[in-house]
Amino acid sequence: MAAAPRRRVRKATPVEPVPAEPAPVKRREPAGLYHEELFPDGSVRPVRNVSRSERESGQALSDFFGVQPQLSSAANVRTMESVLASLVSKMDISVAEHAPEVLADAWSKAVGPFLATKAELLSIARKQARIRTSHPAVRFELMRQKAAIIRALNKTLGEGCVASVQIVHG
Repeated sequence: MAAAPRRRVRKATPVEPVPAEPAPVKRREPAGLYHEELFPDGSVRPVRNVSRSERESGQALSDFFGVQPQLSSAANVRTMESVLASLVSKMDISVAEHAPEVLADAWSKAVGPFLATKAELLSIARKQARIRTSHPAVRFELMRQKAAIIRALNKTLGEGCVASVQIVHG
């Protein structure tokens, strides 16, 4: 039998690896703290950017306590008009009885022309009349006549409108 020819095995020489070109990294410009998002009602509102760990911890809290995460995009769904409407509806404002012209007229009728020129009725809020004067003698006279001023303002503006008087120096 004939012997098979022997193959000669070459030893491999170490080859230095050719460094591959790194893939270009797409970097986003920092978007800032907020971005705009389109909501189902058709409005576009700013929403706070949240990192992945913040989203995951918010979701975990949401799952555990059964509430919406504080920084979710659905957490701020009220428009400015709805906020203003709710604030105005909570305010105790009746018609135009507290307009500056009405207050000035009621003030001059309540205290007379002399004191009306030396002191000013600023506002009536929560049944308290705020009066401003810069004269110490007028301030003393107004303090002395508080009960009469309250009665006169209630007679002019309507019963129960004024319950107390605050006199400010200025």
